[in-house]
Amino acid sequence: MIQQRPGDVLEIEFEGGYYYLVVITKIIEFGGNIVYAFHGDGSKKDNFNASLDSPGFNICTDLLMPKTQGQVRRISKVINVQDYLVSKMRRSTHPLKVGEKAKEWWLRPIDGSKSSVKRVKKLTKEQEMAMDGGTYSFDLVVEKI
Repeated sequence: MIQQRPGDVLEIEFEGGYYYLVVITKIIEFGGNIVYAFHGDGSKKDNFNASLDSPGFNICTDLLMPKTQGQVRRISKVINVQDYLVSKMRRSTHPLKVGEKAKEWWLRPIDGSKSSVKRVKKLTKEQEMAMDGGTYSFDLVVEKI
């Protein structure tokens, strides 16, 4: 099992698909790393290039599941992981019923500091780009890829 580090570009083989990530942080809350997950169709990419022009998103995910049920390979490194941060904020809201819209959002920095939590009723375009709060198991990340 590899120990992922900030800057690692990972190829993850999981449940019949291949997924590509850049690790942005060390392990933080609940065993997850903040990563940049590249959108893709699950096909293997020979000579994958972690280009900033490739679409993707930030999410905090625990890589234990693919490490135990699949394969995780370090395929390259990037120098400046900050370039892969879509937003420096996380957003969260109360759990909702199906079809119900959020009435209030909490925005906080991804560094975890709670002193600068901001509450808003409606998200701006920039705030909509903020990473979802929480740590997600990798099978849920695959659904978003």
